Amino acid sequence: MNQKLIDWYSRNFIDQFYEVNLPDTFNMASLALDRWADRDDGDKLVAIYHEDETFSFARLQGIVNRIGNVLKRQGLGFGDRALVRMGNHPMYLAINLAIIKLGAIAVPTSTLFKERELEFILNNCEAKMAVVAPDLLPELEAVKSRTSGLKKILTLNGVQEGYESIDNLMEHERDDLDAYRTTNKDGAFVLYTSGTTGFPKGVPHTHAWMISVGDPNTKFVLHMNQGDRMFTPIEMTWMWPWGYCFWWTLYAGGSCCIYQGRFDPEKVWSYLEKYGATHILGNPTIYRRLLRVPDDIIGNPGSTLKMAFSSGETVEPGLFNEWKRRIGTELYDCLGQTESHVFVCTRQGVLKLGSLGKPLSGCPVAVVRKDGSLCDPEETGYLALEKDWVALTSGYIKQEEEWKSRIVGDWYLTWDFVKVDKDGFFWYISRTDDLIKSRGYLIGPKEVEDVLAEHESVLESAVIGVADPDQRERVKAFIVLKDGFVPSKDLAESTRNFTRDNIAPYKVPKEIEFIESLPKTVTGKTMRKTLKKHEGTPSKDGREQTPQVYLF
Repeated sequence: MNQKLIDWYSRNFIDQFYEVNLPDTFNMASLALDRWADRDDGDKLVAIYHEDETFSFARLQGIVNRIGNVLKRQGLGFGDRALVRMGNHPMYLAINLAIIKLGAIAVPTSTLFKERELEFILNNCEAKMAVVAPDLLPELEAVKSRTSGLKKILTLNGVQEGYESIDNLMEHERDDLDAYRTTNKDGAFVLYTSGTTGFPKGVPHTHAWMISVGDPNTKFVLHMNQGDRMFTPIEMTWMWPWGYCFWWTLYAGGSCCIYQGRFDPEKVWSYLEKYGATHILGNPTIYRRLLRVPDDIIGNPGSTLKMAFSSGETVEPGLFNEWKRRIGTELYDCLGQTESHVFVCTRQGVLKLGSLGKPLSGCPVAVVRKDGSLCDPEETGYLALEKDWVALTSGYIKQEEEWKSRIVGDWYLTWDFVKVDKDGFFWYISRTDDLIKSRGYLIGPKEVEDVLAEHESVLESAVIGVADPDQRERVKAFIVLKDGFVPSKDLAESTRNFTRDNIAPYKVPKEIEFIESLPKTVTGKTMRKTLKKHEGTPSKDGREQTPQVYLF
């Protein structure tokens, strides 16, 4: 960390520094799995809970080693890229562990990606092999002839016509496998962004990621110990649960609790109790929906649950308070990116409601101006990371110009506007392209959304700027109502008057539209660009929603 950033940290009251011990040579799969499996009690320590079945670290190691030997026999070697396409399942964890243990590069992909994204990803990363669940095979079959490097496709769960099953091949393989001696600079995995604007971006990471950003998160945020159990209803194909719910849970000797299928709040509560989960990871929409469930169905999760984590959109104070009142744990807000992982968050002892918290020690985070100079306290600027930080990706695959556009001086810009208060807490303003310019004022949508969230009728909202001949942009709010409330002009006036009583007049919505649901990325972020392009948003069954719009 350079002296300029150290001085900035000191000036802004950021946490003390934590020195990460990064060995030159290690394999992240072996670090997460073998060091626990090889212990005398490795057959007793639980690595995975799946329905009524448990997988000890020793049992998981045997499965991973057999898969690794299958993949090796099929031609996968050091530096080769292998696409993994399946939802949450013990085999999903085992296959990714096996690929990386071989020294190859895992490319997990969201099950929501369709043919267009899948074809781009296969050609962009030049995947040599793919391992895919049977229900996701049709999309891969449709594009395989249009890929340049794909040599082998393996599937699961027995015989699929024309394809070998990794399950069957495993039966004839040895259950011992030495981890490839990788350095901290060798490639380990590639994740793809959700691709809401154009094609997804391929974000490569090295084995160094496991420790360089994993240690600060494990030590200062997760506080996970042997026997702790991490649960999420979110697919572990995007960066946040990939780290928290998979790699760093195993790294700490904890247990991954598998949830499959569509999100169902009552099912989630039953699985939290079934698994005795100590940690839960979700996003604000998930937590709002969980809190809509009656207390008699929720039960008493506080008997085991110790921590709850959220990301995607900022946790507003009302959601935090309701969660703590009903469940008994604090709800921590995490901000990160596919390009690294969580680097700013609230956590035990670092909490100010509505804020993003503070940077994690060891993560070189700052707020900078457009020219790369460091901002003063209370000055809005770009959230930035040191461009040479070892946990930061080295760039986007075959998209060099896009990567260069993010670099200013010594900094990688996340394209988020934030500010730091006098106590060193970071406050989110907006994405750079979400900022609203109205009547000469710059308005961050989050501030308006936080006020709307306090109204008794509002489940969630999204605020955008709409072109206006007199004001340049007028503030428009899309509102999803709680159960029991019906859209009406009176209700629109009530929510608008509520914001007028609690926020500066120029920030008050001039237009309100009630909709069934907000468009979200696979990571849970509101797609404001989609709202800007369309009148209303598609409902869950694909039909157009009937817009109920009120102008003031």
